[in-house]
Amino acid sequence: MPARQTVIGALVLGAAFVGGISLLARGDIPFLHPMREAVVVFEDSTAGLDVGSPVNFRGIPVGAVQNIEITVKPQIKRTYTFVKIGFSPRQVPGGADLPDIPTLVADGMRADMVLHSFVTGQSEIDLDFSPNTPARLHQDIPASLPEIPVGQTTLQQLKGELGAPTMEKLQHDIRTTVASIRQLATDLHRDVPPMIDSIRQTSAHSHVAVVSIRTALADAQARAAVTLTDMDRMMATGGREMDARREELRQLIAQARLTLTQAHETMVGVQQLTSPQSPDQVHLADMTRDVTAAAYGLRGFANEVESNPQLLLMGRSQ
Repeated sequence: MPARQTVIGALVLGAAFVGGISLLARGDIPFLHPMREAVVVFEDSTAGLDVGSPVNFRGIPVGAVQNIEITVKPQIKRTYTFVKIGFSPRQVPGGADLPDIPTLVADGMRADMVLHSFVTGQSEIDLDFSPNTPARLHQDIPASLPEIPVGQTTLQQLKGELGAPTMEKLQHDIRTTVASIRQLATDLHRDVPPMIDSIRQTSAHSHVAVVSIRTALADAQARAAVTLTDMDRMMATGGREMDARREELRQLIAQARLTLTQAHETMVGVQQLTSPQSPDQVHLADMTRDVTAAAYGLRGFANEVESNPQLLLMGRSQ
């Protein structure tokens, strides 16, 4: 039994020795790196901030809220909330060799209270460097710890950027805009009633025009229906007439074909008659020569009778 206890004790001492060596190697022994403490003074509400609320550096947990106190200044009617925070430099990225708090404040370290959880409503302190934000320290309030000033809120930044001249210009623009709106309201009050009357008259005329158009459309529709009926009747009558005249058209076409055939035959006969090799053409040429010879003979006889009329009584002497 004593041997067993000795073994257990040796194992515990060995584990403790190994853990100590590991902590020494990593540098995470708390008493070698004490927590740094500072105070943040808020003049606004700190709802949601409690003891133990996290303190972050750009979202990385580095410490916690240690104490919250309220100081009232009746003479100036102001209330200040002192929030004591503690954070480890080893937890800050690259913070192994961080300088003291006043130096960090001079370099631009600022503290802000932000919402940690929408569900619980818990808030937290967020530390960050913002050199462009002026350090507003409360020198008139005694504090046992160095103070980290609060960064400017969005509204404060907006006021700082706008400035007095810009605010005056903005007020002037607002007054000018209000005056323009009033003038516009006056003009509308003066011009809108006549415009409404004109719109009403136009609407009445439009209603009359619409009624007239509807009447004209109905009349045109009725006339179109009558016209379509007449066209249907005419087409039906034309169809019947075509059916009745179809046989006559067929006979007329047949007669026309027969006439064309006869005309073709006649043209062939005329061509044969007028051909130089045609017998009729030869007889016609002989007859023409005989008639020409007879005409010459008659002409000669007429000349003789004209010169000697006695030939008609006595005849020609041998």
